[in-house]
Amino acid sequence: MEKLPIKFFVARDEDNQVIEGRGSNEDPKWILDSEGLKLQSAKLFTDMDIFESQLKDKKAKSSIIPIVAVAKINGDATSKSKRTYVSSLLNDKDNDNVIGFDGDSRIIFKISSENTFGSIRRKIKNFTESRFALSCIDEIKPFKFNVSLSDEIDEYKIKLIDFQNYELNNNVQRLFELTLKKLSINFTKTYYSPNLPVYKLIKATKVQLDALELEDSYSSLFSITPMPKYSPMLDSAESIGESFLGTKPEENTKYEIIGILDNGISKVPQLVPWLHGSRWSPYPQSSISETHGTFVAGVAVYGDALEKQDWVGHYGVKVFDAAVFPDLTKESLDEDELISNIQRAVELYHNEIKIWSLSISMKGEVQEDKFSDFAIALDALQDKYNIIICKSAGNTFAPFYCKPKERLNLGADSVRSLVIGSVAHKKNDYDLVDIGNPSPFSRVGPGPQFIIKPEVSHYGGNAGIDESGNIITNGVKSFNKNGEISTSVGTSFSTPRIASLIAGLSEELDEEFDPLLLKALVIHNAQYPNGLKVPDIERTKQLGFGVPNSIKQIIYNKNNEATLILRDSLAKGEMINILDFPMPQCLIKNGYYTGKITVTLIYEPILDATQGAEYCQSNIDVFFGSYDQKTLRDTTKKSILNPIGRAGAKNILNQSLYSKTIRKSNTDEFALRERLLIQYSDKYYPVKKYAIDLLEMSASNKLHYLGSDKKWYFTLRGLYRDFIENQSKQTGEVLSQEFCAIITIKGEDGMPVYDNVTQQLDNFHFIHNNIQIANDIKVKRNIT
Repeated sequence: MEKLPIKFFVARDEDNQVIEGRGSNEDPKWILDSEGLKLQSAKLFTDMDIFESQLKDKKAKSSIIPIVAVAKINGDATSKSKRTYVSSLLNDKDNDNVIGFDGDSRIIFKISSENTFGSIRRKIKNFTESRFALSCIDEIKPFKFNVSLSDEIDEYKIKLIDFQNYELNNNVQRLFELTLKKLSINFTKTYYSPNLPVYKLIKATKVQLDALELEDSYSSLFSITPMPKYSPMLDSAESIGESFLGTKPEENTKYEIIGILDNGISKVPQLVPWLHGSRWSPYPQSSISETHGTFVAGVAVYGDALEKQDWVGHYGVKVFDAAVFPDLTKESLDEDELISNIQRAVELYHNEIKIWSLSISMKGEVQEDKFSDFAIALDALQDKYNIIICKSAGNTFAPFYCKPKERLNLGADSVRSLVIGSVAHKKNDYDLVDIGNPSPFSRVGPGPQFIIKPEVSHYGGNAGIDESGNIITNGVKSFNKNGEISTSVGTSFSTPRIASLIAGLSEELDEEFDPLLLKALVIHNAQYPNGLKVPDIERTKQLGFGVPNSIKQIIYNKNNEATLILRDSLAKGEMINILDFPMPQCLIKNGYYTGKITVTLIYEPILDATQGAEYCQSNIDVFFGSYDQKTLRDTTKKSILNPIGRAGAKNILNQSLYSKTIRKSNTDEFALRERLLIQYSDKYYPVKKYAIDLLEMSASNKLHYLGSDKKWYFTLRGLYRDFIENQSKQTGEVLSQEFCAIITIKGEDGMPVYDNVTQQLDNFHFIHNNIQIANDIKVKRNIT
């Protein structure tokens, strides 16, 4: 079969347009009437009284710490435009007082001086001028930080308020540290990210904590909670008595390296040839157990061979032993210690190791309205060092006791990481699920703010309950620390399969290492397994976008399909609007376009840890569809900035266009394994994917939008939250987002889609080229 590489293409100059504003001079309907504004003005004016006395106390103490307050936004006023009105009320002319977001409806702001206090009160009093903001705010009250104390806890985690001022933050931190020393409280300080210092109080007594509450620096606390600890689950290996010799790397061949962030890799004969360098660890050999890490490494190197499957399809990967957690029978592991260990390993080896496998989770579930500090730390590492972290979704015992699955473990809400769930590879008598269904122990999404986590899944085992009520596992194969073939289950072992898939892709491609491209290729080529019984609406929660294809299936097309990659960045105020999308005319059948279309968009949103639920500060929306004709537009008019437009346009990624009856009756492989229609609307999802079959469009919509005379467009448009927009105005930074969009168009067997698309790219004067394949010739050998 001819190998037809997938293609990059570049937006032309004419495709780069600007976003045109919309607006109205009329007040929206949600604005309070005159009487309502008077009452709300009086209420909020009274709410501010408490801060007047607090400012007097602050002045008497000569305190540098601002007063911190919260404006509660009403339930109907959480859109971006309405938050802008609230921010304008709270901010001074020359200073941004808004410092953060708590949950999804609480704006945190600072009152640094009597001038700031007076400015806010004057705006509240002028209810006509401030009618927009007053109509959005329920109440204003002092900020109260999260506190969770217990006699059973001896280590606490403290975060300070980020006042969005470098000098002030530094001095507040110094003041807090001096206070801790004064009270003889032992502590450590770890930067989870550049702007997120975390303090751990060690064996602090109740007397010391009570004394801390009386200190001025106590008012700078954002939270005080128990320090999270690591807890292993479902990861013991059972020897099965099989033999396996393994292989050695080919001489003079470059192999990608996966960093195994785990508890150590034993130097078993099968793995020694594939180990890169010497182990890195902050722990002595006596404190390293080499159990879990050995199994993970075995899956990464020999996963396909051990299962006698072609699930991943790489020709060999090397592994690096980063033993970042100790033998937990000898010592415990706190969150800050784990993060520090991961940071040190990545910092030392990031130039040679770009792909890292992390099958470690902290206790606890992800929250709906907040991203975990562990996730924020993993995101910061990936941004700083241009790496990919493959992170396990986490395991749960709940289904074995007839309880619903728990949500993802902390850390699996990392935006930049590729998070991996587990699928059952086999089924025995006691197993709870059939082959191809989510493993019973695999935790579920979504992540905070409903972002899709996990993104993908792979094979990590099955499990069930026997007649005596014992958990019986049906595991995947790897090695125990003695080099014996063993089995175990867990998302810990589906995760290195995805890491090795990415490593194999990186080896296969002669392209500069690009995390965004590699993640997009994996997600774009994920499918739901045969026999999946999970309802459509639950699939992304359980499996993300499914199980990815093997490497060869990802990088090559058949002649009846074409895959195009658009890899670029999108600055604020700009959009990419391709009006000559190369839709192949060979898809036209009986006067209408047919075909199966898959669109994946993955982008790097701007992240800000101070913004709570609004951690993702930017968004890109994708539109793909048909239109009647191009139009000339009058750019002399104030609201019109782009000279060329389109008439009769329709975004065909809209679920409402498709017939439910036809979709239910369609049982071909695409419909069962790939079709995906999710209405993302304005949600800030860093990954978006659509898979549609034009034959499933309703008859009337087909008549309107799929006629043979239609032209086709592809549009990407960015959006930014109010906070980051205001911040960029202060700093002068030009906001932009890196993205990778992939579009696959597939026709019936025999249709020359690949050739048609290539010809149309030339006809429309697009710069395009095949993805570059490495020249190294590697032989996949039989392994016994």
